[in-house]
Amino acid sequence: MDFKKQTYAIQVSQFIRKMIQQGKLKPGDPVKENDLASFLNISRAPIREALQILTQDGLIVSEPQKGKTIRILSPKEIIDGYALTAILESEGIVMSLKDWTEDDNKDLLNVLKKMENKSKEAADITELSELDELLHNMLLSHCTNNQLVENARRFSSNISKYLCRDYWKKTFNPAFFYSRHKIVVDAFFTKDPEIIRKSIFAHYNDLAVAISKLVEKNQAQ
Repeated sequence: MDFKKQTYAIQVSQFIRKMIQQGKLKPGDPVKENDLASFLNISRAPIREALQILTQDGLIVSEPQKGKTIRILSPKEIIDGYALTAILESEGIVMSLKDWTEDDNKDLLNVLKKMENKSKEAADITELSELDELLHNMLLSHCTNNQLVENARRFSSNISKYLCRDYWKKTFNPAFFYSRHKIVVDAFFTKDPEIIRKSIFAHYNDLAVAISKLVEKNQAQ
């Protein structure tokens, strides 16, 4: 096995992710193997593998005659994707409720408290993104179905970190962003599966609707 080449592919995929995150590559922009190979001064093989990774992760699409481009999400895809995220995340939480300890509960509350404190000084919700990701990862931390966890987090991450980051950060102010997560955590502590499911669905659906409206408004201009 060519471990060096594999390492290059992973590094290239991380480089492209960062370019998307920073807005240097935007949805719809072409991603060309030759240009990346020249810019990074490496062969095309790890570039090709990196693009395959990002295609599997849903960040890049390949179309006849257009080649590979950064994926553009439609409002419907955003709504549908977040609905799937909600289903997977809530089921992952529900199936692992019995495995939570008092220390786990305290750790979750500590993260929520940090989010509350941070929300009082944050300029926008991008400053809360790491705590947001940590909190949702913690809610799924006892789920032993790794495929469920991976797929539950992938689409949400693609939206908030990459494909719709500029829209995502405009959806809610920091105080309201925190309050939405408090509702989810409060629902979790009821340990009632139906309350948890409804709370998680509302959490993601409200976000999906907010982002979709911003996307539609931008497309109409």
